[in-house]
Amino acid sequence: MGFVGMDSVWIISNSITSFLDSFNSSVISSMEGALGIKPYFSEISSSYIDFKAQFKSTFRATYPEEDNSDPGIYALKVYDSIKTVTQGINKMISDDSNAKVFIENILSSNFTGLSGEISFKEGRLSQTPVLRIINVLGKKDRELDFWLPEFGFSKSLEIENDTGENNSRKSLASAVIWPGDLSKRDPKGWAMPTDSNRLKIAVPGRTSFETFVKVNQHEKTLTYDGFCIKLFEEVLNVLDYALPYDFFPVNGTYDELVHSVYNKTYDAIAGDVTILASRSKIVEFTQPYAESGLSMIVPAKSEESAWMFMRPFTWTMKILLYLKQNITNAIFLIFPGERIDSNLTRVVVVVWLFVVLILNSSYTASLSSMLTVQRLKPNVTDIEWLKRNNLKVGCDGDSFVRNYLENVLNFKTENILNVSSEYKYQGEFKNNSITAAFLELPYEKVFITHYCKGYIATTPTYRFGGLGFVFQKGSPLTADFSEAILKLSETGVLKSLEERWFAPSPECLANATNKETESLSLSSFWGLYLISGATSTICSMIFLFRLLRNYKHDRPDASQSNIAPSKRIIWSEVVRLARYTWNREGMQNPAGVITFAGAQDANEWSSSRWEYASPLEITDDLQESSEADIEMQYIPGCS
Repeated sequence: MGFVGMDSVWIISNSITSFLDSFNSSVISSMEGALGIKPYFSEISSSYIDFKAQFKSTFRATYPEEDNSDPGIYALKVYDSIKTVTQGINKMISDDSNAKVFIENILSSNFTGLSGEISFKEGRLSQTPVLRIINVLGKKDRELDFWLPEFGFSKSLEIENDTGENNSRKSLASAVIWPGDLSKRDPKGWAMPTDSNRLKIAVPGRTSFETFVKVNQHEKTLTYDGFCIKLFEEVLNVLDYALPYDFFPVNGTYDELVHSVYNKTYDAIAGDVTILASRSKIVEFTQPYAESGLSMIVPAKSEESAWMFMRPFTWTMKILLYLKQNITNAIFLIFPGERIDSNLTRVVVVVWLFVVLILNSSYTASLSSMLTVQRLKPNVTDIEWLKRNNLKVGCDGDSFVRNYLENVLNFKTENILNVSSEYKYQGEFKNNSITAAFLELPYEKVFITHYCKGYIATTPTYRFGGLGFVFQKGSPLTADFSEAILKLSETGVLKSLEERWFAPSPECLANATNKETESLSLSSFWGLYLISGATSTICSMIFLFRLLRNYKHDRPDASQSNIAPSKRIIWSEVVRLARYTWNREGMQNPAGVITFAGAQDANEWSSSRWEYASPLEITDDLQESSEADIEMQYIPGCS
């Protein structure tokens, strides 16, 4: 059929290898290079040598045209079977001859036959067969190794040699002669692509996130770019053999793309295909090069608040702090100005001061973190809330996510909107077409790095197999690509590609490095200003009310003034009120004092002072006195 060669290897079971001793040499030569298993039997025992001689003589006489007259395993088993029956008959006694006794005699057999040990347990042969690994070469098969079911490959039938060394191994002892033109290289088990038979690789021609795969057409030339394409090229550089290939853009859903590999329209897919159990049944995936999970993206609002200074402590902590403050105040009121002589009291005070220090430091640190670190919170966090309110959500219609939303998360079909491009999600959010968007984790990372302001993503709750390349079932390239992906991950090449293709947008990058993000705005403190302003206003109004009331009560009668009402009098009243306010007249009762010469204390001149007199009145009286008899004395606390 032409299957020998073409990087194909034939592994045959014992149903064929058991007949190799009966095949013609022409048949065996056509099977050259085949690898198989064959039941082991001893060919050096005297009983086998005698049997072989008799068998070949009889066989050649009956079938002179056959060129292979050696007995096979089936001939040996037939011989042992007849011997077992014969021994069972010989054990029977004529007086007690029945079928039951005959069967018991057979099952009690215990001897070494040509095919191996003959003994029974529970009606079956108790011996575990020993297998030989054979390789068809020329006109006969050659033995490569032994296989013991409990130990694996072995150099001999003995598990341990005389020195106690274990003879079991995990690989063959002898080299295999492969079929066809594979004598100088190991087979792949698959027809490898050549320049005349290039690998046909499908590429998603319609993607919602061009960061992963992008197909560009320049006149009649197609170019391919994106993270997946560059990763595919890096994998080819790691492979130790050439892999001729051609890209083919395919429009359609990702499930349709996978089926095009399953029906062998294409050999592989280089793109952002999610590994799913249903897809793994019909195609093979490489090692995932990116993790995957369903993430929900929603518009976000800032956590900044004018009352943020109240957040560092919970209500329980606030109550405890209030109680502690009252107790502390009570202690200091009970013992005002007293020295603390008790050592026990000192210990209590020190511990309390330590607690206050820790609480103050904790409050400061927590509030600093809240004020300086940008915090966003989602306006929607519950999927069930979206479903209860019949709100619309968006997703990539070509991916499996739409079916997942319908069949697993039970969203109504009419509430799921297909969004064909990553650049359309923001518009759908702004015009309220969708309340939330469901994206796989790799796409969510790309979206957030471009739209870091105003959107937030929830932690994926539903995990999937990741993103991987796709090949046909049985393709040897799957294992080679998986190994290459692991090497790229271990050497840091994969991380470099991720940093290049998933880098934040200039705006988000500038926000991350801009020192202005640490600056605080009025929005974070207007609550404090409101409290402070309201308190100051109320206290000022109370103070002004009391001041005016006291001033009206204490000021001299206006009728005593000899000056007619004029602008000077109004100005005098203003000045007097200012002086009254400065000296807090009517509350602290400081006074403006004029001391006459010769007065020894305040009591002697108290009757000779002017209270609340206008500057003009004082000036007129002073002009009538001699400057030598009067001196101005400043008394602290007075003016």
